[in-house]
Amino acid sequence: MKVNDFTGMFSRTSLTIDSIENPHDDYHVITFDYPEGLNWDSGEHGMFTLPGKKVTGRSFRIFSIASSPSENKLFIATHANEPVSSFKQTLFSLSKGDTVNMLGPFGWYKVKDSTSPIVMIAAGIGITPNRAMIKQLEHDTRRDVFLVYSSSDTHLFKEELDSIALNNPKFHPYYTTGRDQTRETYLKLADTLGNDAIYYVAGTPKSVKDISKRLRDNNVKFTHIVFDPYFGY
Repeated sequence: MKVNDFTGMFSRTSLTIDSIENPHDDYHVITFDYPEGLNWDSGEHGMFTLPGKKVTGRSFRIFSIASSPSENKLFIATHANEPVSSFKQTLFSLSKGDTVNMLGPFGWYKVKDSTSPIVMIAAGIGITPNRAMIKQLEHDTRRDVFLVYSSSDTHLFKEELDSIALNNPKFHPYYTTGRDQTRETYLKLADTLGNDAIYYVAGTPKSVKDISKRLRDNNVKFTHIVFDPYFGY
């Protein structure tokens, strides 16, 4: 992490709801119109608040931006989670034209160089920052990009990811459903690629801690692991 990874925290932007979709189960994708001049690095996130809305409990949530700037749209995706928080109930009830405030974007979870192989390990809704980086790298054939995407129910964005893989032979998605299968997949990649690759790990703090430890136990250097734990999303 570097100091300039956090400078965006001091920028406040008003976003306007364009659409709220519920593509699978209790997953929601919220797309915003944003002011001209706003930019971000794929993989960054923002702190979101709901101005003028009464919310019990925490009045903010941190969400990764799931889109790349090249798409000319900004959207987030989240899991409702039971019991659904007051914040998310209010967010999901908003309509087209309603406004949301964002501090950011900021963060350290982003592509580090132009040559290293990449291994992305995403648990559940941890796919969101990885989806943004994959879109950034969609046409990049200079290095291999591996995605190990674990979910016990729905693999959000799967059709889109499969389409990217069909058009880019350097992108290799693996969809897993259980802990053992997931672990076996990313450890095989670590055995093959070692410290030539950079490993990106996104998910709950518990899963990120476990995966990072297993990578280090497999001789992957700490400096080759980039992690994005989702605290209370």
